[in-house]
Amino acid sequence: MDEDVERIKGLLTPPLQTAGYHLENVKAVAAGPRRTLTVVVDLDESSTEAMSMDRIAESTKIVGDALDEVEIFRDKPYQLEVTSPGATRRLETPRHFKRVIGRRLEITTKKDTFKLDLAEVGESSITGTDPQKKETRQVPLDDIRKAQVELKFR
Repeated sequence: MDEDVERIKGLLTPPLQTAGYHLENVKAVAAGPRRTLTVVVDLDESSTEAMSMDRIAESTKIVGDALDEVEIFRDKPYQLEVTSPGATRRLETPRHFKRVIGRRLEITTKKDTFKLDLAEVGESSITGTDPQKKETRQVPLDDIRKAQVELKFR
């Protein structure tokens, strides 16, 4: 099934990129007669917008149209799930951080845990303002053990 996943990634990446999306992940699961193909799609790194339901619907159509052209699971029925990484995903790559510029993050490094209002993302570090200390802080990506967007409920 791994070669099917790689083939599907190769098939889906170009049309999604053309429409301004990024293919995060593809997961295929077959358990007995049940088969599920989960496709995780995000907006490209130039956007800090949330992945709305309209965007999920649009990306689902792109994915569905592309998959209609190929055989998956040896043409046995399967359930297609198209989703986004979600607001609580762990931020791990520069691309993930670029998507949340302007948001408050909770960061755990090798030494401590703190909040950071993210302003800039480089290839090897992020920069923002520590809201508690009111100072600019640069954090090397290699030092980050865990980073997530702090969710605010209205």
